[in-house]
Amino acid sequence: MSSDERGSVTIWDVAQEAGVSIATVSRTFSQPNRVNVHTLQRVRDAAERLGYHAKPVKPVRRDDERLRGLVALVIHDLEYTTSAQLARGVQQLCESKNFGLLVSDSGGNPEREIAIVRRSLAHVDGVILGSSRMADSTIRKLAQLKPLVSQNRMVSGVKSIVVDESLALTEAVDALCRLGHRRLTYLGGPDRSWQNGLRRNIITHACEERDMAFQRMRVVEPVERHRKESFAPFLDRPTSAVIAFDDAVAMEFILFLIDNGVRVPRDVSVVGVDNVPTSRLFTPSLSTIDVPRYETGRLAASALIGKILHIGEDDAAPVSVGAEFLPRNSIGPAPNQ
Repeated sequence: MSSDERGSVTIWDVAQEAGVSIATVSRTFSQPNRVNVHTLQRVRDAAERLGYHAKPVKPVRRDDERLRGLVALVIHDLEYTTSAQLARGVQQLCESKNFGLLVSDSGGNPEREIAIVRRSLAHVDGVILGSSRMADSTIRKLAQLKPLVSQNRMVSGVKSIVVDESLALTEAVDALCRLGHRRLTYLGGPDRSWQNGLRRNIITHACEERDMAFQRMRVVEPVERHRKESFAPFLDRPTSAVIAFDDAVAMEFILFLIDNGVRVPRDVSVVGVDNVPTSRLFTPSLSTIDVPRYETGRLAASALIGKILHIGEDDAAPVSVGAEFLPRNSIGPAPNQ
């Protein structure tokens, strides 16, 4: 298919190619947790075959628009290490282009996130949203006001920088399967988290392919204050393998197991996501998925400054980087193996 033909591909073409409704295609990219894993893969395969990219949302230019040399970054948790890694990547790229950086913490609250962005718009040239919890429609409206890039969240029509964790998570499930585990629990993240839906779907699909029983358990935020409430149900329905939404959840879960006389990895094997520095120093050292936040921060800043300065291609094609599974001491053979 030629580049001209690819540019004319619409969401309707993807729906026809995948044999689903337009609404299903929209949900696949905006709310993957609401789409069956097989449908999710079918839609993505169809979009890739057709070369579908949503029409980019362009900000409305005003006559009094002037360059301020400042970029806003909105993230959901400054206390978590990955947010600092992301911010560092954004800051270093901005400095290399002579841009300043304004960093704000939304606390994962979409209403607060909207308020932060709106307050920032008059003072910055563009905005980077890190793991935004806002609705897609809201993000697209904000992208009409200023150049905007979404990091760690794919939004139709908006330049997005995402991490493809599918191979790494599948390798984690495969490693657990080879160790003899036949039942796995996913300790889920926030319901509003775009990546939570993706991770659950990837793990569900991997378990189905390996004939492993799968269950999901919801974690109450903040997990460090709700450890018992979040993890007590696991003791009633235990599995020998667990993958957590992120390293913070995984480490809190291990501490809960230790408090209740459950040994890791002798009784339960645990895998996290993010590869925060403390995961390697934890006891036992935590098996995890290495997610390159610093790299995605640099990519997001580069894409945004390119849009601000009208340098390079101004399109909505997502930029994807890979992740890596790091097996450590928190996983071992299934009990009775």
